[in-house]
Amino acid sequence: MKLKYLAIAAILCVSMANDTLAQVINGQIKTNTGEPLVGASIVEMDTQNGEVTDVNGNFSLEVSKLPVQLIASFIGFKSDTLTVSSAAFLSVTLAEETEVIGEVVIESSSTFIDPISPIMSQVLTEKELEKAACCNLSESFETNASVDVSFTDAVSGGKVIRVLGLDGRYVQLNRENLPNVRGLISRYGLGFISGTWIQSIDVGKGTGSVTTGYESMSGHINLEFKKPKAPESLYVNSYVNNFGRTELNVNKTFDISDAWSGAILFHSDYFGSEIDRNDDGFMDLPKSRQLNLLNRYGYSKGRWIAQLGIHLMTDEKSGGQLGFDFGDDLQTSNVYGFRNDTKRVELFGKTFLSYPDKPYKGLGFIYSLSHVQIDGGFGRNIYEGEESTFYGNLIHQSIIGNSFHQYKAGTSIMVDDFDEQYQDSVFQRREIVPGAYFEYAYVPGLRFSLVAGARLDHHNLYGNFFLPRLHLKYDFSDRWILRGSAGRGFRTPNVITEGYQFLISSRRLNILNDPLPEVSWNMGGSLLYNGEAAKKTFNIVADYYYTTFTNQLIFDRDNASDQLRVYNLEGQSYAHSFQLEVDRKLSEKLKIKSAYKYYDVRSTINGVLREVPGVAKHRFFTNVSYATRFEKWKLDGTVQWFSRMRMPDTGDKAEVFQRPATSTSFALVNMQVSRGFRKGNIYIGVENLFDFRQENPIIDPEDPFGSNFDASLVWGPVAGRVIYAGFRYKIKAKK
Repeated sequence: MKLKYLAIAAILCVSMANDTLAQVINGQIKTNTGEPLVGASIVEMDTQNGEVTDVNGNFSLEVSKLPVQLIASFIGFKSDTLTVSSAAFLSVTLAEETEVIGEVVIESSSTFIDPISPIMSQVLTEKELEKAACCNLSESFETNASVDVSFTDAVSGGKVIRVLGLDGRYVQLNRENLPNVRGLISRYGLGFISGTWIQSIDVGKGTGSVTTGYESMSGHINLEFKKPKAPESLYVNSYVNNFGRTELNVNKTFDISDAWSGAILFHSDYFGSEIDRNDDGFMDLPKSRQLNLLNRYGYSKGRWIAQLGIHLMTDEKSGGQLGFDFGDDLQTSNVYGFRNDTKRVELFGKTFLSYPDKPYKGLGFIYSLSHVQIDGGFGRNIYEGEESTFYGNLIHQSIIGNSFHQYKAGTSIMVDDFDEQYQDSVFQRREIVPGAYFEYAYVPGLRFSLVAGARLDHHNLYGNFFLPRLHLKYDFSDRWILRGSAGRGFRTPNVITEGYQFLISSRRLNILNDPLPEVSWNMGGSLLYNGEAAKKTFNIVADYYYTTFTNQLIFDRDNASDQLRVYNLEGQSYAHSFQLEVDRKLSEKLKIKSAYKYYDVRSTINGVLREVPGVAKHRFFTNVSYATRFEKWKLDGTVQWFSRMRMPDTGDKAEVFQRPATSTSFALVNMQVSRGFRKGNIYIGVENLFDFRQENPIIDPEDPFGSNFDASLVWGPVAGRVIYAGFRYKIKAKK
């Protein structure tokens, strides 16, 4: 009997010991102004056990026992060694480095998958963005496999992104959790964001959190801009390419008082050359000029943190046949022209109330008020559009009992006022969409987390929309991590701006029925092998997502080459997306990242389920990075291969104006070399190294006002090789 009690006691002791030894420390790393540090490291002293912070500066680290010594670090900030004796929430504040030092070895990763979030999310840091020229947001994804970028047509120079094989209009693109590229600027808005303004990009696949809105259908991208308390007090970037495009960027931060600080972000670019390398009489790229200014202020004192800013932008584009210039009148010009003059003003801000004695609790309000005016058109077709938008989001976060049970609850409102005119048709509507949401997170430890949320939005024109969303993460071990998600999203389409590129042709717009909101379900997941945890030199991630639409707006170019037929979905529409990516560190100096992607994207077009035009079913991607010691010299190269794509049917045209049913496969190679100095670097690079160009991208360019003209059948580069050079100059902020 004594042996029996001794055995029970021994088992209890072992169990208690195990509970005592296995501890999970949750916390946040931030600056002394309260800004979260993205990608900061928290490491157990004298071990390889560590984590990096997510986009909110949060981390979750499992340690073998308590007390334990942890080291928190981030580039440009003083490292801090902490002795932790309990599993209470740990709030870490890092001070910025004030000493002038020589050369520093930078060990941070340029990209990383958020280690804590159950949402599949890859963060691109400023270091990753500097691997390419990154003039604007559309060029910020060149070294990333998850986002595809392509031209829309052979005249406007517009670019669109694709995530999970679907058009970028199904991606919710936010700036610091405020809706940004949407509405009337959804087609050209990527070019309205300077790459030098971006601190990091969070690329998420699948449905997003209910807290950020209802428009996340295939993915979500959140941009973090440079803050008033940025590490540099002055940042200057200049760029020029062989076509004659020039660009100047200046970021300046300044202190106003102990509580207030400010920043001015300035961008300008100009391109006035007429480039026609294929001799079809049309400019391969439109002329353009842009002025872009963002002025923001930050406040931090006591329990209050706030930001306030204003964004002003004017952008002019002028393209078409040679000789068409800025300010020319489309209707009186004797050549085919393209114009798109956009003016935008935005007032935005956020206010956050913290509870120092309850770091898990907070109350925040973010808001944006903007106005867009567009004057433009193509050929003899005039387009004018105005959009006024207000967005507000009030969010409260706290816990239920303990930190294992967390929640966010809030209410939001989106108001859009549209006034558009195309040819002799007027399109006016006012959308008012109030909504409420609740999101529950179960985080019992490092291995498992669950986020379940739902929101209910009421559209004044289309009624109620209930959007449930679920995200899961389970760590089988330090090496294997599984994520899964499912959810519903909706958006209201804008026929003219979203079909703009298809109308740069002789096609007549034919809207067959009133457009209804687009509604979709998305589900999928990812499996990550973390080689670093096993002291290997590579990581592998495989993901699969399925998106299906219950309603979608179809832009039909297949059944009448003289029309753009627009109608609501009648039948199936879906997208299968699979990606396998391997990130390997061959040495301290050499890293390689490779990926393969497979898309199967189909929609019911005029009663037939067909592949969506312009989507490459197979794509290979490889990025190689090499850096000498202290990153004095850096070399980055990217190779992308695209398989054949289905193109719209042109069989009803005369034979001379017909085009093949599929494109050709092709590859693009980009390279950049940079030389680092104490206060910046100089760089030179090339895009499309082997000068691949789509042959005859325009049908019947000799008669652009005739019935056969079409510049919308673009699947590859038009202008060809681009050689560029520039410099970056930085002065660190004094503290």
